[in-house]
Amino acid sequence: MTVEALQWIDEPACSVPVLCKVDVLVCGGGAAGVAAAVSAARNGADVLVVERDTTLGGTGPRSFVTEYHQAFFTGGVMKEVIERLRRAGGADPALEDGHFAVPFDPEILKFVLWEMFEESGAKLLAHSWVTDAILDGNKVTGVVIENKSGRQAILADAVIDCTGDADVAARAGAPMHDYNHPQPMVMLFQIGGVDYEKSQDRTGRSERVKAAKADGRLSQDLYLDNFSNFGIAPSTREGEMGYIYAVRVLRRDPYDADDLTDAEIQARVGVRDFMPFLRTIAGFENSFLIKAAPMIGVRDSRRILGDETLTREDILGGVFHPTDIFKRYHRLPDTMGFVRHPTDGSEATPEFRERLANAKMVTSVFGVPYGCLLPQGLENLLVAGKTVSMSYEAHSRCRQIPDCMAFGQAAGTAAALACRHGVTPRQVDIEALQSLLIAQGQNLADGAIDISKAKVHNMVRD
Repeated sequence: MTVEALQWIDEPACSVPVLCKVDVLVCGGGAAGVAAAVSAARNGADVLVVERDTTLGGTGPRSFVTEYHQAFFTGGVMKEVIERLRRAGGADPALEDGHFAVPFDPEILKFVLWEMFEESGAKLLAHSWVTDAILDGNKVTGVVIENKSGRQAILADAVIDCTGDADVAARAGAPMHDYNHPQPMVMLFQIGGVDYEKSQDRTGRSERVKAAKADGRLSQDLYLDNFSNFGIAPSTREGEMGYIYAVRVLRRDPYDADDLTDAEIQARVGVRDFMPFLRTIAGFENSFLIKAAPMIGVRDSRRILGDETLTREDILGGVFHPTDIFKRYHRLPDTMGFVRHPTDGSEATPEFRERLANAKMVTSVFGVPYGCLLPQGLENLLVAGKTVSMSYEAHSRCRQIPDCMAFGQAAGTAAALACRHGVTPRQVDIEALQSLLIAQGQNLADGAIDISKAKVHNMVRD
């Protein structure tokens, strides 16, 4: 048989059993998915989350992205998560409002998110992959899943795509923004044996990393020109632990299985090879590897083309929209085409750093419109997380975990309202949605963000 004849096979048609029917089906239990599920359930909906993993929270507990950036200016579910983390010892209770980052302990986060989820009444089906969307015309009525029990269907009045790669939307035929090669993936890793007092001296650290790359001890492409210790929460400091950000993988697509496999393998080798070098740095002499993150961190992927699209002009101009679902604080350069983590990994080059240092920094508060969650041409489907409708540059500025939680909270609340009133998510009364979000702590009211409290973050640092 020729190779050409092996390129395709015919899959026999079969009947797929319907596992259940729910009001709101959330596909993916990451930051956006948890916020969506909790919000929908708190607003009276019967909610099921389908998650491929066993842990809720996504890149926080699974990729060790252990800092919430600009989280103090996001209300609602995100604010509640921080407050619960503080009470549980997983985040610093003394950290002032307005700090750029809120470090947290990912193990404590797992329990915090599960408690919120369980209290809400939402249900979870783990170890399950979404493999297809079920459509009735242009209406998404459910999904097909695969798990240890085989192939099954789940039907729902509203479906929320929180897969991180817009998988449901893609399989339903949703239009997407033009392709841009994704930003670098990252592999953080947990270490023990950190001397926090000594490790505060970062003098010359960047130069030593660059020297190690120059003489071949460290790979040029696989490492940043510096490293950071993330997730310094009370519990991690007490345990002399840290989460090291140093390893990155360039030019890999998160929705290409070969690319994703190669990225995971390369990154874990990079973690192993970084440890001997790390032990030459003050404060890390006695450090030891506990584990690499269970899942590589993916910064961006597909982005749906929605009823509305957030743009760089919206962000830099501090634009508000009649349909806003949350407000966002922003402080980044007014530089056309600026992406904090360029595809080619050039963020550590002298040229990039000089450009960043000389750029005009713009501080603004802007609104994110509801239409960013609604894929054009499809009904009954909402998208939440980093795959909502944003331009490439806007995405780079509005894709952090707090943003994803805010997208999720809005999507879950809207889905519950749609079920309550027997309408599609696109037909939800926007003023009713906004009022409910404000009542549930989201920062939509006038004056909700006081930028005078913001602590200036120096993006050019060693």
